[in-house]
Amino acid sequence: MSIAMAQFLRSHGLVRNPFIEEEAQNDKVFEDLVNESGYTFNHQAWDKFFGEPPGCGTSMIFGVKGSGKSALRLALEKNIGHYNSGHGERILLLSYDDFNGFLEAFKRKLEQERNRTSAVTLNDFRLAQHLDAILVCGMESLLSELKTTDLPLDHLERYQRHDLMMLMAFYVSGPPDRYNRIISALSRKLLRRGILSSMGRGIKGFLGAVFTLGLGPISSAMFYRGVARSAAREIVVRDRDARDVERALTAIPRGYLKDQDVKRKGWRDDDDMRRLFLSKFIDCVLALGYRQIVVVMDKVDEPSLINGDRDKMEAFVWPLWNNRILQLHPHLSFKMLLPRQLYESVRKASSEKANIARFDKQKIIYPFRWGDKQLYDVMSDRLRICRADPSEPYPLDRLFDVSIQRSELLGILDKLRQPRFVLNYLYRLIAETCAHSDDTGQGAIRIPHEVFYKVTAAIGEDIRQYYQTLGESPE
Repeated sequence: MSIAMAQFLRSHGLVRNPFIEEEAQNDKVFEDLVNESGYTFNHQAWDKFFGEPPGCGTSMIFGVKGSGKSALRLALEKNIGHYNSGHGERILLLSYDDFNGFLEAFKRKLEQERNRTSAVTLNDFRLAQHLDAILVCGMESLLSELKTTDLPLDHLERYQRHDLMMLMAFYVSGPPDRYNRIISALSRKLLRRGILSSMGRGIKGFLGAVFTLGLGPISSAMFYRGVARSAAREIVVRDRDARDVERALTAIPRGYLKDQDVKRKGWRDDDDMRRLFLSKFIDCVLALGYRQIVVVMDKVDEPSLINGDRDKMEAFVWPLWNNRILQLHPHLSFKMLLPRQLYESVRKASSEKANIARFDKQKIIYPFRWGDKQLYDVMSDRLRICRADPSEPYPLDRLFDVSIQRSELLGILDKLRQPRFVLNYLYRLIAETCAHSDDTGQGAIRIPHEVFYKVTAAIGEDIRQYYQTLGESPE
């Protein structure tokens, strides 16, 4: 008669299974370890990736699936969240990882323009489109912060209020009239704080009072319509109705918009204009009391238009490997979590591409891998924190029969190399032990040597097949 897994766990003083989750975002055990460690990550690459002060400096990490990139990102996010809770100068975190919406809008708009006469490819998605998408993410992050944080909106200079208005009009995504609802909510917040006087309840009254600082209304409807249509035409990574943009723009002085040169045609791929927009966004964010903006780029293999294809990933990512952007401002940093295959693109880059990217100025972490002793310690920590009394160490080899030497465990961990594989391996060892054991004793139930060798052989073959599916080498 087999034993239940719960019985195995109880025999080791465990109140939950340390090895049941393989994805960091669902891994409560990992989250507890991160919290316990002061929101740091137990890997030698952490300090180089994270930066000091928190989030400072652009860094790129290249690793295979299951290597712990998502866990590294989760630790980064929790660390920044903890930092923000205890400091007046906050860090604004931008998640640039949900690419499907941007790519689908981009593909749809270009196909409509071309009437399907030529195929739209990822080579058409250039630096300007990346920066447009990042500004959409920036608006979302800032608006989310405004809902929960008492930001000093009155610290914005007049020109910065106009900058922010324009960027919101261009880059706030979502259904029609969302911009107006957002500004109405800001209006109520400012009225409560006494920054606004009761000068009218409508959106036009709020915008006129706060952002245009008493400037008279501008009646040049055709001008604003032209700017709105231009923005709808040139910004192709999000869907925004031109009439909605026009309504949002009408409170901005006409002279200001003329100076931005946003009515003309042909600024779709104007990198300099996007750098200007990004600089305006950074200045506004810093004026609101933030000390750093951190853009986290992740999951570039997942969009449906890429679907893990190495060449498509390279075409998508390369435009953003531009030192003029990656080092644009000391208070802007990029944290890129990238598939290992893309490191070949870095290593084999032509001199022209390498000069644009200036990889020597970026902190590159490759290979992102784990040593056997480090994996042993990580799994031992998972065991400890899952016990009823997590205060005492509980080494991993206590799960195994005494005939199995620690050196044998380290040998298989060295071959597995990735936390995901190790978690799967240990879970299978326990499940197989439970299925073939009828131990009813009072002591700890241990993984016998025959189960150890059987599962070790099976998972080695599984890993080889896994890497073949990905088109990668397991080494």
